[in-house]
Amino acid sequence: MRIVLYSLLCVLCSFILTIPTASGQVRLPGNMRMPGGGGGSGGGGGAGGGGQAILDDSTKTIYGPQTTLHFYENDIFNNRDSVRYRVDTGLTNFHRWMPMDKAWGKLADLGNHVTATRNLFFQPREDIGTQLGLRVYDAYAIRQEDVAYVDTKSQHTELDFMSGPKKTSLGTFAYTQNVHSRFNFGIRATRLTSNKVYGFANTINSGALLGQNWTFLAHTSFFSKNKKYLILAHYRHLNMRVKEQGGVIPDVDENGVIDKYSYDGAANISDNANSWERRHVFHVYQQYRLANGFQVFQQADFQSTIDHYTDLQLTRGLEKKVYPAARFDTTQTRQDIYYKLFDNKVGIKGFYEGFNYRAYVRQRFYGMRGGAQSPNERGAPYLTYRSGLKFDNIIGAWLGYYLKDSVQYLTAEADLNLARNVEYRLKGELNTRWGKAGFQSIQTAPDLLVQRYISNHFDWRNNFDPTKVQTIYASLVLKTKKIEFVPEAQIHQINDYIYYDTAAVPRQLNSGFRLLRLGFNSGIHLNRWNFTTMGYLTLNDNKDVMRIPTVFASGEVTFDFVYAKVLFIQLGLAARYRSSYLADAYMPVTQQFHLQDTTRLDQNVVVDGFANVRIKRVRLFFKMSYLNQGGNFGLFPKGYYVTPGYLGLARSFSFGVNWPLFD
Repeated sequence: MRIVLYSLLCVLCSFILTIPTASGQVRLPGNMRMPGGGGGSGGGGGAGGGGQAILDDSTKTIYGPQTTLHFYENDIFNNRDSVRYRVDTGLTNFHRWMPMDKAWGKLADLGNHVTATRNLFFQPREDIGTQLGLRVYDAYAIRQEDVAYVDTKSQHTELDFMSGPKKTSLGTFAYTQNVHSRFNFGIRATRLTSNKVYGFANTINSGALLGQNWTFLAHTSFFSKNKKYLILAHYRHLNMRVKEQGGVIPDVDENGVIDKYSYDGAANISDNANSWERRHVFHVYQQYRLANGFQVFQQADFQSTIDHYTDLQLTRGLEKKVYPAARFDTTQTRQDIYYKLFDNKVGIKGFYEGFNYRAYVRQRFYGMRGGAQSPNERGAPYLTYRSGLKFDNIIGAWLGYYLKDSVQYLTAEADLNLARNVEYRLKGELNTRWGKAGFQSIQTAPDLLVQRYISNHFDWRNNFDPTKVQTIYASLVLKTKKIEFVPEAQIHQINDYIYYDTAAVPRQLNSGFRLLRLGFNSGIHLNRWNFTTMGYLTLNDNKDVMRIPTVFASGEVTFDFVYAKVLFIQLGLAARYRSSYLADAYMPVTQQFHLQDTTRLDQNVVVDGFANVRIKRVRLFFKMSYLNQGGNFGLFPKGYYVTPGYLGLARSFSFGVNWPLFD
């Protein structure tokens, strides 16, 4: 199958080179979203959603990135109805195709693609309302704010194929079209898979699969003829299945020497251990303009989450101490979580003399049901538990003042949950050409999972207080024609922090501590050379409950040139550095990262080399990851750990192609 895919890719590439199509490229450094029609190479009037066709000198209709525009719900929600964005055809960051790469290394996973992830840095929540507490697969799910609604003059199809280490592969099919100038629909489906690096592996048998990820998106938008009414709706789906391994067992030679980086070692738990999570989200946003500057709106979500964990050969995991002692059954374990949420927000919004305003009432109805072990007829113990139906009543308001250029603005917002566990959020932010400064104070209820949980290995019932976080942040833009340097600072005061301890059980710190993060983002542009760098220094006065690398840096250097007037090439090197620290371990049963005090991860540097290429409208990338692995002079180690027990990927090659079709 792999040979067939490679052969098909070669045929497609050779076919692409002979297609006489018009080309337009918008260079967007850092994948920033820029409104259509505003600057960028490739030019042309791409903005607006009118019905005029784009014609060349021979009066033939020419479709392309300038005739396929999109917008986001947040644009409409914040009264930026006319903002449109073009299809990204740039080479910058095209080689960053996995969550770890897209985050520039600011995530930690289990050493391979399609596994559990967490943020390397502390990030306060920005929304109130009790949540379920399963987040390790969020990086592989489609987020609401990333759903693009399209306005296209023609049918638009997008095809992606990417292949990486250990037969990691990604395939994407996207299609959208306008029924007429005010009504559009589209779909996007993606399949991502990865294979095991260590433990049982067979290149033919499906048992070699480590992770399988399916995402699906269906979206539609409609505007009334008089533009007073609009509706945006979408359905997004995540299906994530991972064969858990519990980390690698290092090899030991005949002299008793341990090989720390045993990429061919055995796994700590059996090949019959699986996590499986499915998410369904139905979302709708609609608004109606009653008068100029005054609208009513509704925003609603229905969400369903189903999560299973099974290990049908439990003995190995118990012997290797991946799991705590079994409470019901020492031969197999099963955990089921079912969660449903209906979230409905109704309010008014509009603008008046430079002010944008919004006020709303929001109701949330939710509940969780759990099960430990499986119902059976042989008398083995099993049990179920429920949270019961819960609800939140939230009121909120938002006010923004924009200067005439719409680049500088001041916003203030407030949310209050009137439920028993009182939650609130207050935020103010000032954005100018010279920088940004803001403050947020938020109090959030404990997740459902930390309040009540029962399984074959854990049993807890907690009545924790809400967590309180006050954050002050600021950044300063220092810019010349070729250099941009943005220093930034964040100060967090955290009280009643909830965490998972060394036994993977939730605890609450009934006191406060501070977190200070100093950092910068920089860019240097010298003709064809571009340098992009970020760095952070984190100071934490309570490392007993929160572990973060003290120093982190990530950056890349690229060189752009054109060959034979049609081949756009970007060559580059990317590197990231993390200082040593006591990283969180992973508990597969509960799908939670937790504290551990036995393994300190060494500091490490990972260097990647890449080439991004554009031939007319088709983009390709070629990437060699972890160039600095090992070496004859021992300058670098033979490997590195991302999470205790989980080795990062060894040196590997990957490539990918993106082929957009506009007619």
